[in-house]
Amino acid sequence: MSEIAILTPIDGLIQVSREAAKKTGEEVTVKKVSFRNAVEAAKEFEKNGTEVIISRGTLGLKLLESDINLPVVQIPITGYDLLRTIKEAQKLGEKIGIADTEEILQGIETIESVLDLSIEKHCVSLPEEAEAAVESLCKKQIDVLIGKSIFTNKVKEEAIKTVILTSGVESVIQAINEARSLINVRRSEIKRTKELQAILDFIADGVIAVDEKGVITVCNPSVYSILNLPYDSVIGKSIDDILVNSRMSKVLSTGKEELNRIQDENGVKVVANRIPIRHEQKVLGAVCTFQEINRIQQQEQEIRKKLLHRGHVTKYSLHNIVGESEMYQKAIQKVKKYSQVDSTILLTGETGVGKEVFAHLIHSFSKRSEGPFVAVNCAAIPENLLESELFGYVEGAFTGAKKGGKTGLFELAHQGTIFLDEIGELAESLQAQLLRVLQEGEVMRLGDERVIPINIRVIAASNRDFEMMVEKGNFRADLYYRLNILDIPIPSLRERIADIPLLCNFFIEELEPGIRRNIRGFTAEAMKVLQNYHWPGNIRQLRNIVERAMILSPEKVIDSGTVLAAGGKDFLGMQELKSPQGNDDDGDETKLHHHEKEYILNVLKQVNGNKTEAAKILGIGRTTLWRKINSM
Repeated sequence: MSEIAILTPIDGLIQVSREAAKKTGEEVTVKKVSFRNAVEAAKEFEKNGTEVIISRGTLGLKLLESDINLPVVQIPITGYDLLRTIKEAQKLGEKIGIADTEEILQGIETIESVLDLSIEKHCVSLPEEAEAAVESLCKKQIDVLIGKSIFTNKVKEEAIKTVILTSGVESVIQAINEARSLINVRRSEIKRTKELQAILDFIADGVIAVDEKGVITVCNPSVYSILNLPYDSVIGKSIDDILVNSRMSKVLSTGKEELNRIQDENGVKVVANRIPIRHEQKVLGAVCTFQEINRIQQQEQEIRKKLLHRGHVTKYSLHNIVGESEMYQKAIQKVKKYSQVDSTILLTGETGVGKEVFAHLIHSFSKRSEGPFVAVNCAAIPENLLESELFGYVEGAFTGAKKGGKTGLFELAHQGTIFLDEIGELAESLQAQLLRVLQEGEVMRLGDERVIPINIRVIAASNRDFEMMVEKGNFRADLYYRLNILDIPIPSLRERIADIPLLCNFFIEELEPGIRRNIRGFTAEAMKVLQNYHWPGNIRQLRNIVERAMILSPEKVIDSGTVLAAGGKDFLGMQELKSPQGNDDDGDETKLHHHEKEYILNVLKQVNGNKTEAAKILGIGRTTLWRKINSM
């Protein structure tokens, strides 16, 4: 079905319409209809996708007043149409009469003056007046009646001729062009309406618009869900009948906007914004948008978690905790128990015992496990930068401050955990600020006066003796007591020698994919060497030696010689190298020299003879390495 349809009861107009359509290049359906079935025909066209109906005269008026949803374009009566019809009427008689609307009759007067002609005219406003108008003209003894079919059909006297006032090709072309313009505008409006409706349906904010009288004209689905209102129950009603605290009447009367107003509406706490709709200094209505406060808080948490906390997640789990010794298991039990509360935890222990692994484990066991885990090494960040890193800053807070400012690490940890490693290295000025964060649960960015509330769990760690530091005045006593609510001492490796075999096997399994040596373990003698060492670097040092031994070992099972070589100079003085009977043929010094030579050669092989790199691995100077090589 074509987009444009022309409906007419006049045979002569059908051919004219087809000719006009051909000239415009438009695909137009032309259909002859009666006055009685015209509306039914128009509805059928509407059903089949036609977008505009073209008609004329009384039939066009009838279609306009009907319940069809399509626009109706009237074919105009032009001066050319009037002139052509009058000329045809002059052939049939001298005295001419016409009945029509005032608009058409004004055109007749112009033609009368041009042709020096007098025409009897009768003005009508309604179709019901047609019969009376024709009777009046007939009484004036006219020879010919010109007009639309509604008038000519009323002539009963045979002596009076009739000429139907029809439209020419130019008039129909004009109507078709108007119909095309109407289609384009209509499609544009439909598209805009659909877009607006999609936006209103999609956004989570409630949106209500009212006219100048406060009657609701727009209401999106979020309004119903947020305020628990029956669906489609508010359009056309006064907003004050729907919402007790709408305040829209005030916006309409004052013309002033109200922004970020927190209020209770229908039992729901919302943040509302209201603005007037103005045109030429006149308030035509108002729009209110609002959000549920609970949803805003949830969105804030999601944003912080997904955007600001990107990368701040736990990296270790219970799988990384290896140890069966009684002291170590007691520490693990404390982790599981303390993780269920939000109190501050202080982890203490020597360097390398795995304090950060414990912090990750506490977070993963806690109710905050879905939130961020932010780890900060207080000793690794220069003192002059640490404050801005922890608390953040606003734009222009200091020279070199990033445009737009920066979010501090405390803010990044909101709804999660912040791990402050090496807390004992914190400057005294920062100790006071940290104490405020712990006590008040809020931070203030550098250069800002605004306080930002945060909800975090603090885990601190240090290898320092806090009690001695407090006694010497190097650490605030109030901060120490605030940090030390729950403490977990982590035992050193020397205190859990029985766990060394377990740790070694764990490290072999962890390192094997990268080293690809298919190492199966350690000999009993090699494990004895490892268990007799004093391990000042604890687990971190053990892992490094296991990795080095896996690389250096010529066999699938690592022997004691490889362990001694991997240990380097730290292992050279161990008594295990000496023969228990003291009758080693080569002597102690020879055996020591043998292992040192083997170790150096293995390292050189691994670095492809690069003596600078070898010296770094061996922990000796390049000159010393040259001397040892020359003495081999």
